Amino acid sequence: MSGRIQNTLEGRKSSGAVQAIFNPRTLLLLIILGVFSFGAFFTLSGFSGDLKNGNNGGAHALSKSAIGYGGLLQLLKQNGENVDVSRSYVLRDDKRNQVRIISLTSGWFSNDIDELVLDTPTLIILPKWRTRKHPKQSGWVQKLNTPNKATVNLERMEELLDTVVGKVAINRSDAQGEKLTIPPSSWLGTDEDINFYNYEQIQTISGDDLVPVIVSDRGTILAVEPDLEIYILSDPDFLNTHGLANPDRAEFAYTVLQTLEEQTNTNGFVFDLSLHGFVRSQNLIKLALTPPFLAATLCLLAMGLLIAWQALVRFGDPLKPGREVAIGKLSLIINAAGFIKLAGREYKMAPAYAELTKNIVREKLHISTSLPEADLDKRLDIYAKHAGADMNWTELNTEKHQPQNATDLMRNAKKLFKWRGDITHERK
Repeated sequence: MSGRIQNTLEGRKSSGAVQAIFNPRTLLLLIILGVFSFGAFFTLSGFSGDLKNGNNGGAHALSKSAIGYGGLLQLLKQNGENVDVSRSYVLRDDKRNQVRIISLTSGWFSNDIDELVLDTPTLIILPKWRTRKHPKQSGWVQKLNTPNKATVNLERMEELLDTVVGKVAINRSDAQGEKLTIPPSSWLGTDEDINFYNYEQIQTISGDDLVPVIVSDRGTILAVEPDLEIYILSDPDFLNTHGLANPDRAEFAYTVLQTLEEQTNTNGFVFDLSLHGFVRSQNLIKLALTPPFLAATLCLLAMGLLIAWQALVRFGDPLKPGREVAIGKLSLIINAAGFIKLAGREYKMAPAYAELTKNIVREKLHISTSLPEADLDKRLDIYAKHAGADMNWTELNTEKHQPQNATDLMRNAKKLFKWRGDITHERK
C-alpha cells in the first residue's frame, strides 16, 4: 500500500465565521415599527369616540338612514350654508352664533336634555318613528312590525319637553296617507297654499307658553317659546332624509331653515349630537395630546429620544468609580497626607520634619545616639561650618517653630534639604 494514511480523528474543520441570528437593520426596523404601532394605538384609543362615522341608523346628522338628518346636512352644505356639528352639552366660541338643531330620539339618551344649556337660538325636532336596524343594509332602518307600534310614545315626548318649554300637547293623525295644506304665511313670506300629499300620520303641537309659527290645516307644525327663543318642529318628516326624498318637502325644509336663520339673526346651523351618545368625553390621552399640555408631552418625548440616543451611541461600559481610600502602605501615606492637607494643618508638621532631618544626618555622619542633644547641636554646627553650608543647625532649629502656613513650611523644608545635602555630601 503506497497511499498515505489520512488522519480522520482530527474532527471537522471550521466552516467559517458564525452567522448572526438577526440582522441589525432588521432589528432596528422592528423596533421602529413597534414604537410607531404603539404610538398609533395609544393615540387612536384616546380619540376613538371622536372618529366614529355615526352612520348607525339614528335620528341625527351623522345618520344616512330614513329617520336621520344626513340628507339635511348635505342640503345645507350644497347651498353654501355655514354648517357644523357639536358633541358638547354647551356651545362655545363661534358656534353660539348659529342655530342649534337638536333632534330628539325615542332612546334613553334624550333624557339628557336637562343637561343641555339652551341659551342660544335652538330648533328642537321631535321624533315620530320607532325603527330597527335593517338586516342586510348597514346604516338603514325598518319600521317595527305588528304588534309593536311603529311610532314613539307621545306622553314621553311631552314629559321631556315639559322640562324645557313647559306644558305641551302633541297630537298625531292616524291617517296613513292624507293631504296636508299650509295656508299663506307671513313668517315664511308665502302668498299661496303649500300642499303636501300622501303625508303619513302628521304630528302637531300646542302649549301654554308656545306661539304658533307655521300652522297647517291639521294644526301647528312649528312653534316657538319666545322668551327662550326655542323653536319646536312637531313632525320630523319635513326635515329627515325620508322627507327630503320628496322635492316639495326639500324645498319647504330649506325655506324654513333660511327663514329661521334670518329671524334669529344667526349665521349658519350646528347639529347637536350630544343626545345620541356622541358626547365628546375627556380622558388623559386627549388631555396630553391637545393644547395646552401638548407642549409638555412633546418635551417629554424629545427627552426620551435623547436618552435613547445617548444609550445607543455610548462607547464601552461605564467607568467604575475607584475607592475613596486606597489600599497599601503607600496609599495609606498618601491618604494621610491628603487628610492633613484637607484640614489645612501642614505647617504644624515643621518641628517633626526638622527632627527627622536631624536624625537622618546623624546616622549618615555616624554620630553616637548617646551624645546629649546640646553636644549634638554643637557638633552639627561644626560640620556645617567645615562643609561650607549656608546655614547651621542652630539657625534652622530656631526657624522650625516659625511657619504659619504651607508656604512657610515649604521654604523651611527646602532649607533643611539643602543643609542636609551640604553636610552629608549626598549631592556631590
